[in-house]
Amino acid sequence: MLLITYGLAALLLIVLGLMVYTGKSLQHKRQKELTQLATAQILRWPTIALIVPISGNDPRTDHALRSLLTQDYPAFIPVFVTQSATEPAANLVSQLKRTYPKIQHVTAGPALNCGQKNHNLLRGVAAVEALAPDCYVFCDCTHVAQSNFLQALVAPIARGETRFSTGYHEVVCKDSSATSIGYAICVLFMRLLQALSVFTQPWGGAMAIWRETFTKGQIGALWSKTVVDDCALVPHLRDKHIQVQLARAAVLQTPVEHYQKEVWQAWMDRQILFPKFCVPSQWWLLGIFLMLMLVPPILVFEDLVLSLQHGFWAHALLGGSFFAVYVGLIMRLARYLSFPCKKWSFFKAFFVALGTFFHVYMGTFWTQTIHWQGKLYTVGRGGIVLKTNNLH
Repeated sequence: MLLITYGLAALLLIVLGLMVYTGKSLQHKRQKELTQLATAQILRWPTIALIVPISGNDPRTDHALRSLLTQDYPAFIPVFVTQSATEPAANLVSQLKRTYPKIQHVTAGPALNCGQKNHNLLRGVAAVEALAPDCYVFCDCTHVAQSNFLQALVAPIARGETRFSTGYHEVVCKDSSATSIGYAICVLFMRLLQALSVFTQPWGGAMAIWRETFTKGQIGALWSKTVVDDCALVPHLRDKHIQVQLARAAVLQTPVEHYQKEVWQAWMDRQILFPKFCVPSQWWLLGIFLMLMLVPPILVFEDLVLSLQHGFWAHALLGGSFFAVYVGLIMRLARYLSFPCKKWSFFKAFFVALGTFFHVYMGTFWTQTIHWQGKLYTVGRGGIVLKTNNLH
C-alpha cells in the first residue's frame, strides 16, 4: 500500500511539474509569436468573415464586441448573429451599427436539430457565402480582444503553416473571491492542456478556418446536428486528417467580477458534458486526472498522520517532503494567471476549484441532457442533438 501511495504521489508531482513547465514555455512562445507578428512581413493577409453569435444581455458584451470591431486586421467582415431581431442582443447590435455601419446583422431563428450557437454560426456562414472570404473566423461575444488579436489568430494560416488555427482565453479577475479565482484556475489548466500538442483542439471562442477546408471538411454538415461547435469537431477533424494549430499569441481576456457559484458550476458542467458526449475518451481522462489530483494527497496525509503518531520518522519525512513540493508546485502555477493574486487566495481557490470539479464531474455520470442558454438539449453519442426543449 505504501508503494502505491507514494507511486501515485510521485505521478501527481510529475503532472504538476509538467503543468508548471508548460506554463513557462507557453509564456515564452507567446512572446516569441508576438514579436514575430510585430516584425515579420506577411505579403498577403487572407480576407476573413468574423462571425460572432450573440445572445443574452451579458454586460461584458458591448465592450467585447467593440474590441473585435477595432482590430488592426486589414480586411474583415464582421457578421453578428442573433436568434431574433427583438432580443436584447439584437438591440445591442443595432446600437453598434450606428458607429460601425460595416456590421452585418443576421437573425438566425430558433435551432431545430442542433445547438443554437451552431445554428447561428451556420446562418452567419450562409450570409457571407456570396462574398467568398478566404477564411472564416468564429468568436464568442464576451471576451475582450487586443487590437492585434485577429492577426495573431490568422497568422499561422497566412504563413501557410496550417488551414485551421485556434486561440484561447485567460480570465482577468476584478475581485479576490474564491469563486472568481477558482474559475480562473480552471481556465488556466485548460489553457495549459491546449498548449500540449497532444491535447490541442479547437476552441469555439476563437478559431480560424480556411473556407475551402470548412467546405471540404463538411464542418457545416456536422454542426447542423450537434450540440456544440468545438468539442464535436475533435473526432471529426481527426477522421478528416485536419490538423489544428494553436496560435499562442491569440489570447482573449475574460473579465470576471463577483462570479456567481451557480454560473461557474453551470459552465463547468458543460465543459465536462461536451467531452462525455462528443469525445468519451477525454471525459474518462478528466476523471482519471481528477482522481490523480484528489487521491494521492489524501493517502499521503493519512500516512503522515499515522507515521507521526507511531514515530515512523522516515515515513513522516517522506510525507512532509511530498507536501512541501506539492504546495510549492501549486503556488508556482499562480505565476501564469493574468492578474495579481495573493498566495493565500490562490491556494484556497485551488482547492475550491478541485472540490467543485469533483462535485460537478460526479453529477455528469447520470445525465443525458445539457442546459445551455435557456434550452435543454437531450444529446446522444457524438454530441448529436436528439431533442430540444425551451426552458422559458
